Amino acid sequence: MIRFLIISSVLCVSTIAFAQDIHFSQFDETPIQLNPANAGTKYQLRAIANYKSQWQSVNAPFKTFAASIDSRLLKSKKHHLGLGVDLFTDNSGGGQLKTTQANFSLSGIIMLNEKNRLSGGMMVGYAQRALTTSGYQWGNQYDGMKYSSLLPTGELASGGNYSFVDIGAGLAYNFATRQTDMSANDQKRVTVGVSVFHPHQPAYSFYGDATRLYMKMVFHGDAAIGISNTNVILKPSYIVFVQGPTKEITPGLSAQYVLQGVTKYTGNKKFTALSIGGYYRALDAFIAVVKFDYDNSSIGVSYDINFSKLSPASSSRGGLEISLRFGYETFRRGATTSAFY
Repeated sequence: MIRFLIISSVLCVSTIAFAQDIHFSQFDETPIQLNPANAGTKYQLRAIANYKSQWQSVNAPFKTFAASIDSRLLKSKKHHLGLGVDLFTDNSGGGQLKTTQANFSLSGIIMLNEKNRLSGGMMVGYAQRALTTSGYQWGNQYDGMKYSSLLPTGELASGGNYSFVDIGAGLAYNFATRQTDMSANDQKRVTVGVSVFHPHQPAYSFYGDATRLYMKMVFHGDAAIGISNTNVILKPSYIVFVQGPTKEITPGLSAQYVLQGVTKYTGNKKFTALSIGGYYRALDAFIAVVKFDYDNSSIGVSYDINFSKLSPASSSRGGLEISLRFGYETFRRGATTSAFY
């Protein structure tokens, strides 16, 4: 009963009162969900799939699926366009609360010089939320002795669905250097960005009241720093969400060990690396991450270890997350490896 009350409270707060968005722990593998300015910035073509199962200790864990694809268009030496499509579906409470959304992003990318790049993007999307309450038990259906489904629920809404149009925009800046030779591993890359979503604050309630989806601000950054004359690349990153009364701050660091470098001219050897790291979601969870990269593709696995006020119900089992990425390039960037694209 205690677990049920805690989880029910969290579900109601997160989906109705606070009206927050879904998000993944491996935020670096959700680039255009993070910022539409990221569309078309890293690969000629990129496809990513994400899966998250949250709060496994609960009878009906929350499950989220997402997929995205983005591409570089009309490329010239100094500028090009990026086009991206992403979608997600989030199932809460055994699938009785379901959110589905599809977004289209368009970006413009300008090469300021050989080392500096600036991009800006816009997003438009369509979302639908559906609620099925047939399996719920309400307090009014207890007669003092036992539960009876024949008793009225006393609730104003008994399910249904609604939809809304969503919009967003963002800016991103990238600085990168090339390594001096094939074995130096002295490259550096830094990316920072800011984006805004739901500035129009669309209606967000099954009850038809004035509840609105809060505008969300996203601040993000990441870097790849090669340790000279070693096989190690350090990759710090951070994400900050500000949405209504809710703030989330998640810094992290991973160490990437290069098992095999890319060959500059023949391409016979593919970039291969293993990464291990972690993130700290302030006052909520520690996130352990392992990732394997081969050429322009990768597979990542992470696990949230929960230590917030929800831990008595979650047994500290936050959530398993898996990401799959495939990238395609029609040209090579000299001695540059995938870690620095």
